[in-house]
Amino acid sequence: MKKSIAALALAGIIALAGTAPAMAGTYPAPGNENGLVSDGTISRGESITFSASGYTAGETINISFQRTGGKKNSEGERPAPSNFSVIADGTGAFSTSITFTDGGNYTISAVGATSGTTRSAAVVVNSGNGGGNGKGNSGFAAVSSVSAAGTAPGQASTDSNLVLWSLAGAGALAASTASAAVVRRRAKDADAKA
Repeated sequence: MKKSIAALALAGIIALAGTAPAMAGTYPAPGNENGLVSDGTISRGESITFSASGYTAGETINISFQRTGGKKNSEGERPAPSNFSVIADGTGAFSTSITFTDGGNYTISAVGATSGTTRSAAVVVNSGNGGGNGKGNSGFAAVSSVSAAGTAPGQASTDSNLVLWSLAGAGALAASTASAAVVRRRAKDADAKA
């Protein structure tokens, strides 16, 4: 009987300990992990709206660009729109319009100057000949938000981890309970035969 109780206690501890790391940190509100763009694929010369939330109210947010593909300029570079800053509104969100004059594949990043909060999104700008880089799309996926492309490396979905750990713990607890019942039944049967 003592072994059964110990097994049940151990299963419970394992189940609850697995959820502790997922609950220990501070995480952004669901839906605020990534920046959003109004359109993931546009033509050269068109504009998109880039927006995100999760910043401190009134915080300066620095917007920057990384570009791959598209034509190189005379210096062998692939210029992107100039970096700029915006101010978060009272709820810690922002929205800004960006015009892309050159084709290519862009990652737009927004970093809070005070909080360090980072949001990003991807845009493919077609140069008018059917490809974002003039030679095809280089396998770059156009998405309306980074979350549409899947969870970024190094980021875990805490909600799904919590559910998985809870299910694993519940399964271990159920298996332990069933095992204890079998042990008790066998012990009763052995006593009855003796």
